[in-house]
Amino acid sequence: MTRRNLITATAAALPAAAAPDFSSLRRDFPRAMNETYFNSAAQHPLGNHTVRGMQSYMDFLHKGPGEGRRDFWEYGLSQVKPMFARLINAKPSEIALCASTTVGENIILNGMDLRGKNVVTNDLHYTSSLSNYLTRQKQQGLDVRIVKHRGWAIDFRDMERAVDRNTRLIAVSLVSSVNGHVEPMRRLSDLAHAHGGYLFGDIIQGCGAIPVDVKAMGIDFGSCAMYKWLQGEHGFGFLYIREDLAGSVVKPLDFTGHPDFNYAPWSASPKAGQPDWINHAASGVAAFECGTPSVITYAAQYESFKYIEKLGVANIRAHAETLLSRLRKELPARGFECITPEGSASSIITFLCKDTAGVRRKIQRAGETGKAKISLTGSNSALTVGRFGNHLRFSVSVFNNQEDITRVLDVLS
Repeated sequence: MTRRNLITATAAALPAAAAPDFSSLRRDFPRAMNETYFNSAAQHPLGNHTVRGMQSYMDFLHKGPGEGRRDFWEYGLSQVKPMFARLINAKPSEIALCASTTVGENIILNGMDLRGKNVVTNDLHYTSSLSNYLTRQKQQGLDVRIVKHRGWAIDFRDMERAVDRNTRLIAVSLVSSVNGHVEPMRRLSDLAHAHGGYLFGDIIQGCGAIPVDVKAMGIDFGSCAMYKWLQGEHGFGFLYIREDLAGSVVKPLDFTGHPDFNYAPWSASPKAGQPDWINHAASGVAAFECGTPSVITYAAQYESFKYIEKLGVANIRAHAETLLSRLRKELPARGFECITPEGSASSIITFLCKDTAGVRRKIQRAGETGKAKISLTGSNSALTVGRFGNHLRFSVSVFNNQEDITRVLDVLS
């Protein structure tokens, strides 16, 4: 099954949502009204609904109950795990709250027994993840095998050659932040399992942008923050661990839970023959959570999940494809070489840029003349220009439209 077919099949398995009127969604994202924004793969603009979620949370803490104010701890926090689980076709009991995508990947690595084993990844995985593995290689002697891309795609045969009976983990980005390359997760899962290993997926560039089914894809572990296609904010995210692997293949290294005090005056009727402290340690996937999460970010995400569910991820993906296909068709005539493989069913497309400084000047002149407003402010830029020196990356979302494409094509002419 090809990557496109797998994603299509995954979409077909999800509850169908009526196709929305994407032309009406722009007003839900004021930043998209204020400038031409193509950088949701870095930071998704906050929608009105997301901001309302944070504001509602703050209003209750600020003013207390009354006038329709409710405590998100009581009505919403318990719902975010089931909502994320629905999005990726997992059980709520397989989801833990964690600080970020990279923290989730580290939790998996730290909890695995990697002695005498190797990890296989590739150079289209997230750069911080690659640094993580290279640091472990240097400091811990971990056998790390990084497969290099061929023509900005990963040849599956190269991954096969890197895997052997000592491979404990294959770790990849489902969707590469470099160029939107989509990994064949089912094939990689079968490859890992055939050698007694497991598959980790960095799924942040997929969740909310393309259909993700961890069961169909064979993903054993995955992590995802909220500030990209989930339309949320920095601060926390989600960790997926296949239920039967929690505590066995991956062990928690931080401990939490609660004790019962089995003695007076804590207990009026202490249990005879029992210890003074009867501990109830967290178990299962919940054992990988420690400490209080950033609740305000989940209050925001709760509203974004409702928004995404209403639109339907398959509809979001189809909308993105109409815009990206035009960039793929028209930008090469302007001197930009596309390095996103044909058939990559993601919301990212990347081009090689011969003159990064010249592109920046064109964008700045467009802003000065009122032709187009595309801010270049670093991590919160409206467009990624000059990543890895010469990459021009576009990432589109629900608020983008054909007028955005026309405007940027005009600027880059």
